[in-house]
Amino acid sequence: MALDYRLGNIDDIDAVFTLNQQSFSEAWSKKSLFDVMSAGFDLYVCKDGKMLIAYLLSQDILDETHIMQIAVLPDYQRQGIGRQLTQLLFNDKSEQRLILLEVRASNKGAQAMYHHLGFQHIGTRKAYYRARNIGETAENAIVMQYMISAGKTI
Repeated sequence: MALDYRLGNIDDIDAVFTLNQQSFSEAWSKKSLFDVMSAGFDLYVCKDGKMLIAYLLSQDILDETHIMQIAVLPDYQRQGIGRQLTQLLFNDKSEQRLILLEVRASNKGAQAMYHHLGFQHIGTRKAYYRARNIGETAENAIVMQYMISAGKTI
């Protein structure tokens, strides 16, 4: 069966919430997801049949887009789904100046995907993510950006 990529909506919140809980140690509540969707955040989803297998959540701030979250079910990772969701975002945000995101310093797979897509490492946020386990230290975030147009400058 072919994967279905599309803009998400409020009807996808339950499935997004479930994947969010599975994917992030600092998962968002269902109410938070509903609130950001109601506030105009953009949601891109990928489904395999009726099952949501991945999503990307972003927010526009003036002429910038910030990727808030990307999650892909483990059985579907490393198959280009995150890349495809990001490409959809690129297509929809062609009028924006740049796209920003933070990624865990330990998430080398995601960093490699973002570099492949043209993102550049522009900084580090020290101790940005809470420790995953008791006794561990907080983790740094790598800040990355993608310039929509080479002619536009920061």
